[in-house]
Amino acid sequence: MRSLLVSVVFLIAGCATSATERGQAVIRTACDQRSDCFYQRAVRDFKVLDNTTLVVFVGSERCPYLVTVDGFFCNLRMSAFISFRDFDGRICNLDRAYIVGGPFAREDETCQIRAVESLNDDELLETYASYGIVEPLPAIGSGQLEVVEAPGEQHSVPATEELPATAEPAPAGTALENG
Repeated sequence: MRSLLVSVVFLIAGCATSATERGQAVIRTACDQRSDCFYQRAVRDFKVLDNTTLVVFVGSERCPYLVTVDGFFCNLRMSAFISFRDFDGRICNLDRAYIVGGPFAREDETCQIRAVESLNDDELLETYASYGIVEPLPAIGSGQLEVVEAPGEQHSVPATEELPATAEPAPAGTALENG
């Protein structure tokens, strides 16, 4: 019995050390780029882009999702806060989920979710730039492509054709003589 108690104590003590105490790196989960769904309870923040579009940040990783809504009285810019209404708590494309904007919103002022799209960091930056929230990034480099040939490959140069010589036009103000 005593050896069982000692082994349980060591087992609990072994589980209590964290990955950083053991010198290992903490592995963080990445955002799932294949999923266009998220749980409404995991929403941490949001940024309204226009009356019918917002970016929702989900989970501890703050994974961005672009959410587009539909509705006659839908105006997300006038909302003090937003809340989701869904029977299963999972917000997806063309789902029967709604957004209610603000504490004083009427029952008919709900916005039905039309589209949900998972974004990576580059797509989030491009979305912000397209809505004028941030300045677009400047182009990098000259835009020239460099072709690298593998060793041993023969590079065929197309034959240049000789163009017929053309007469240069006479300067303005001089008359051409016939003769």
